[in-house]
Amino acid sequence: MECISLCDVMEHIYESTPHFESIIENITQRAGYSRCERLYIGSAFCGQYFLHLSMKRLSELMEVCRVKNIKVTLVLPIFTEKHLQEGKDQLAKLLTEFKTEIDEVTVNDYGMLLYVRTHYMDIGINMGRLFMKDYREPRYKEYFNQTLKPRGFTNFLREMIKCYKVKGIEFDPTHRRIDFSEKPEGVILAIYAPYAYITVGQICQVSGISKPVEKKFRPNEPCGSECYKHRMKYFIEDDRDWMRIGRAIYFKNQDPEITGVEEIREIYTPLDWEVEA
Repeated sequence: MECISLCDVMEHIYESTPHFESIIENITQRAGYSRCERLYIGSAFCGQYFLHLSMKRLSELMEVCRVKNIKVTLVLPIFTEKHLQEGKDQLAKLLTEFKTEIDEVTVNDYGMLLYVRTHYMDIGINMGRLFMKDYREPRYKEYFNQTLKPRGFTNFLREMIKCYKVKGIEFDPTHRRIDFSEKPEGVILAIYAPYAYITVGQICQVSGISKPVEKKFRPNEPCGSECYKHRMKYFIEDDRDWMRIGRAIYFKNQDPEITGVEEIREIYTPLDWEVEA
């Protein structure tokens, strides 16, 4: 299945191309897809980004999805205790407003897995990329070049899948080769492309860009949504592209070798979409 993710980048892309039909067509071509079958929206890493999603822009996007028959997966981050209730309220609002389009929710922690399954019995649930705790460090070539067999494929995971009726599991392209032959039966595997996140933190460096020195790197400073217009690139002495978007740092891993599974969802994320100044 050929999917596109606008998680954490939707507002940034909209700055340069304020037409979602053109955005989807452009990304589909970049990814080399025949068409976009599913769209991912929301955020895996930032509660503030999720809470600040524009209903006006989402309405425009959903209209395009209706016309093009594109299903939508809503991705939830791990909310802080301070913003947990706001996150639940936003979830309810989005699932009510766009109940025809959103047929899946991706969660990234056990608490939200329980909450969504308890309160939204009929919706499909995926376990997101933050559930997968495999090491990820491409600068150690001997480790990166190993074939990864995900450590998360345990009996505990299999019980969780049955208990909460999990539909799918999402991964990052963390290694040159990934062997999914031990995957639990009956679940859909998805992998993000072409970037893998390497780390994520609670304090957002990007949000401090416009703040004075004494207010940078503060966990409780108000969010000004600076990630809508800014991202950071890192120049490391290797052959990779590295960048920070919001609270997460990513590295590019183009076309990893996937074995042990006949079908997989690819979720293409245009992290390198530049906004002209």
